[in-house]
Amino acid sequence: MKDLLATNLFTSVSSDIMEVAEKISAADKVILIAPADIEGAVALSQLEASLLDQSKNYQRKLLPPWKHNDGTEDEKTKDFEGLVIEIQPFFESQSMFEIDGNRINIFPLSVEINLSKSKRDHHGAIECVALCAAIAHNLSPDGVRVRKQRPLAISGSWLRGAFDTNYDPVYSLLRDHLKEEGSLDIRPMPEVANPLTDMIPNFPERMFKRLVKSWSSMNFQERGSAVSELVLPSLRSDELPTMLIEELMWHRLVIPGAEMDLASQLYKVRKEWPSDIDSAKLHAGRVIDSIISSGSI
Repeated sequence: MKDLLATNLFTSVSSDIMEVAEKISAADKVILIAPADIEGAVALSQLEASLLDQSKNYQRKLLPPWKHNDGTEDEKTKDFEGLVIEIQPFFESQSMFEIDGNRINIFPLSVEINLSKSKRDHHGAIECVALCAAIAHNLSPDGVRVRKQRPLAISGSWLRGAFDTNYDPVYSLLRDHLKEEGSLDIRPMPEVANPLTDMIPNFPERMFKRLVKSWSSMNFQERGSAVSELVLPSLRSDELPTMLIEELMWHRLVIPGAEMDLASQLYKVRKEWPSDIDSAKLHAGRVIDSIISSGSI
């Protein structure tokens, strides 16, 4: 794995990440807290994997899903002994983590990015999953469990919706970094095994199956024309941004060895997530265990 902090994406927040990693290393016990949503589960699993790799004493605490959280259980966490790290993926982006004694609140962080190919600065937000992945790498750069789930570092950007504009520098830089280090492959949808298509409105399933059969015999221009014709009904709908449809058709993120591409994994899990509090907590715990053991959701 390549160090995420070595990329210019993390330049402005690297000191925060290293400070959190140092506090975790020095702590006798760490309490990891997150809401029982998919966003919280994937972020928490990054940190938990690094603690397991380091044989660190820790405790996992899942709060109600964000839509059910009335603050009651947050009050109970103030009595915990040890270093308390609460992951808050649904907060608005902040300029830095909130560190108060033995309590750390991890929010999405606003960043300004300088790109060598651009004459202007770009702004974005690094989601909690990627931040936790960077902390985990700092704690356990050679950890087996950390390495196994590294591809999911980009899932926070995908889940939060990085496609409302024509270009999201955080998502693009994370995607390119994970591809370069070998954590992800990027493939057009006809080359992906078992992609879920019901996330794309008005998608012509039969036409897609015919395209898959003829894909290998087509040249680049023929493929481009065929995909344009395929997605035309979807582009007429306002349910998904054009950039998201383009990503789903041309840049499917594939974890090497996984049975399903990442977008399909995230869509399927979110769709099946329980709505009531107790079931959501149990489900989140199982998802975290699965991520840590297999690297997939």
